[in-house]
Amino acid sequence: MEARALKIDLHDKIDHADADQIKELYCLIINYFNGNELVKEENSLSESQKNILYKSLEQADAGLGTPLKDINNKLRAKYNLNG
Repeated sequence: MEARALKIDLHDKIDHADADQIKELYCLIINYFNGNELVKEENSLSESQKNILYKSLEQADAGLGTPLKDINNKLRAKYNLNG
């Protein structure tokens, strides 16, 4: 699809989105253009949510997380799943 057709399709989808979808789309687009930095909108997240998010990011940066691949392997083994 060419850029012009993509723009028209996006405009159509946005025109038909509800208020919550518009807010989510706005955050996604702003994050994309800001290099995926957190949106500093006072209405987007509560202080508690922001604190949890920042703490999670700090833990991930410190290597305290578990890779998704490891979690998937454990679940597959636990429930005898192949795939």
